[in-house]
Amino acid sequence: MKPRLIGGLFMCAVVLAACAQTQRSYEKTVTTSVSARPNSGLSQTAQRLGDPRDGRSGVKLISDGEEALVSRLLLAAAAEQTIDAQYYLLHNDTTGHLFAASLLQAADRGVRVRLLLDDMDTSSYDAMTAALDKHENIEIRLFNPFWRDQSLLVAGLTDFKRINRRMHNKSMTADNVFTIVGGRNIGSEYFLARKEMNYADLDVLATGPVVRQVSDSFDSYWNSEFAVPASVVIEDPETISLSDARIRLTELVEEAKPTPYGSALRRSAKENFADGALRLDWVPAQLYADPPSKAAGADSADPILASQLLPYFEDAEREVNIISAYFVPRTNGVRWMTEMENRGVEVKVVTNSLASNDVAPVYAHYAKKRRALLRGGVELYELRPDAYQVQRRGINWAQSRSGLHSKAFAVDDRYLFVGSFNWDPRSVNINTEMGILIDSPALTTQTMAALDNALPAYTYSVTLERAGQLKWTTQNEDGTIAEYDAEPTGSVWDHILAGFFAVLPIGSQL
Repeated sequence: MKPRLIGGLFMCAVVLAACAQTQRSYEKTVTTSVSARPNSGLSQTAQRLGDPRDGRSGVKLISDGEEALVSRLLLAAAAEQTIDAQYYLLHNDTTGHLFAASLLQAADRGVRVRLLLDDMDTSSYDAMTAALDKHENIEIRLFNPFWRDQSLLVAGLTDFKRINRRMHNKSMTADNVFTIVGGRNIGSEYFLARKEMNYADLDVLATGPVVRQVSDSFDSYWNSEFAVPASVVIEDPETISLSDARIRLTELVEEAKPTPYGSALRRSAKENFADGALRLDWVPAQLYADPPSKAAGADSADPILASQLLPYFEDAEREVNIISAYFVPRTNGVRWMTEMENRGVEVKVVTNSLASNDVAPVYAHYAKKRRALLRGGVELYELRPDAYQVQRRGINWAQSRSGLHSKAFAVDDRYLFVGSFNWDPRSVNINTEMGILIDSPALTTQTMAALDNALPAYTYSVTLERAGQLKWTTQNEDGTIAEYDAEPTGSVWDHILAGFFAVLPIGSQL
């Protein structure tokens, strides 16, 4: 190597190292959740819905995207004291505008709003974030931020270990009485609002003791060293006043109202949340969450979510059902599932097909282990990309390509977990996650029965023939059975990309 080139590389290394050592100093206030008022509107709603006050929580599973957005908007509208929201993504689109407007309207009524966002995708609307953060009742913090005075390339080279760890948690809590926890980010594709692609997803609307657990977890993230005030991160944003932000959000909401999607939201509100329409199951429920210290990438006294959940699988006796949008089992995962099968526990996995998966490397590294999983006795089902067209759910069903985004599992028709946790190395080891585990044989059995009924028409059952050939089987709309001896979804280019990603040593980061 030429001396000049060596010298240049050395100087680059020195400069990058200097960038990595930059210290950031700022001040922030420690705040905590406010105890629920027994006479608040939401508290009275919980009482009317049958709160037994015996330690059980009231829960409702929400699978429909329009209902999921409506539930968040109605919670914001009903809040009287506080709203605490924690999300991985908040998109600058129709649903993001409706959500942000609902928080602003609550703040204008005097509700304290704390919004914690992972900083993965916020820089494109820094001006709006900075404007809303100026409201006396709104505070926004960014988790593990990308500093705006540093390019993404420099950050990746100098600070990869830190910025690689993201907050994937998703929750919204109103007045410390009701909460929504699940797999949905705030974006149109999560709420059946996009024509190109919509996700099948799952949330839990909950009230009762589990809400206090969600609030405690939120406080631990909000006050952690990783949650930085937005005003510190966004140093010199494009100037938008709070008044300008309010006008703009009002305009965007008014634009959405007369659309077919706006009508669908109003219809969903009437059908699912009008007087007498809402029903809750009162069951034991427990929040499980990673400690925020997981974002440091160092050992902590607090156990991570995966280890907290492990005993449920170790004690499984009959069956384990896994629904995971991003499923990357790796060699250890294959061995672990095979061991469950060997001790008599039936393992079933529902994940994305090539065409329904929006992250090609994830599909590629799942597909590498497909035969090994099948040899171990694991049942595999892959979502059809036309599932919404088959379901005819939502106003966009005719055009939309389907994708699985749900993250759930059930054990022995008793325990049902719904949250943000995918079965991949990123959720296990890198990102922070959360979810609610419900202990209810009735609700779990009902949910798994609905899944089993949906599988034949909405997924491909993947099996292994004697010669080692894979076969995909599904049910057509007319009830006939279709079988394929080659991957039935994806373009030629999709297959080429999957083959390329499969050989890259990136499985531990997926």
